[in-house]
Amino acid sequence: MLKTDYGKLAETYNKRYAANYLVNIEKELKNLISTNSYKNILEAGCGTGRWISSLEDESEKIFGLDYSFDMMKIPKAEKSYLKLINADAIHIPFKDNTFDLIFCVNAIHHFPDKEKFVAECKRTLTNKGMLAVFGVDPHIDKDWYVYDYFDSVYEGDLDRFPSLELLKRFLEAEKLVEIEIKVVEEVYNERIGNDVLRDPFLEKHNCSQLANLSDEEYQRGIEKIKNQTKKNPETVFKTSVIFYIVSAKKNKE
Repeated sequence: MLKTDYGKLAETYNKRYAANYLVNIEKELKNLISTNSYKNILEAGCGTGRWISSLEDESEKIFGLDYSFDMMKIPKAEKSYLKLINADAIHIPFKDNTFDLIFCVNAIHHFPDKEKFVAECKRTLTNKGMLAVFGVDPHIDKDWYVYDYFDSVYEGDLDRFPSLELLKRFLEAEKLVEIEIKVVEEVYNERIGNDVLRDPFLEKHNCSQLANLSDEEYQRGIEKIKNQTKKNPETVFKTSVIFYIVSAKKNKE
């Protein structure tokens, strides 16, 4: 599996939230916390802190865990009080039965062993605690122009992203209960012709799909887009991204 160098993405990563803040994911997280009165919370793959920062008023015991020290330096510079841990999500450095909620947002595809991550979540969740995984599934949703113009990107995503069905099987294998899968956010836009070149997600270090390409591979894709717009200035470049939540609870054994 390709490993993204987030040292190169850290400084520009938050541009994605200027383009789309994903407010419905934030609403869903806040609803989960308030409805279930969760107190001890962990975000796995917290990156630059967008989500834990937005949940500060929901609980005083929110921890963020990330493998990339460079990513975590971004929120620490602004909010030094944040509880951040530089660690691997498949080796959660907490004792059993610690967290009421463990969540990750568009991050599980970076974890080298998704099945072990689920097992670690079960270990560290309290009884009736919840694991909530937010993300996309390119196995069923692939309507993104980047897949059409950059060689190997779609194949790479199929390898990196667990399907909803596979994730469900991991949860079942750990005997987690009340498994639910639902759509939580839909992102759709169309850019016409050369306007696509102003798409923030087309910049090489703004998303892992393009960051994982060599400079040569990236430039070939850009040239394909430019050639297409020369051929047809009215070409429609479509982005249709669906974010799902897969959630489950730990049952008292």
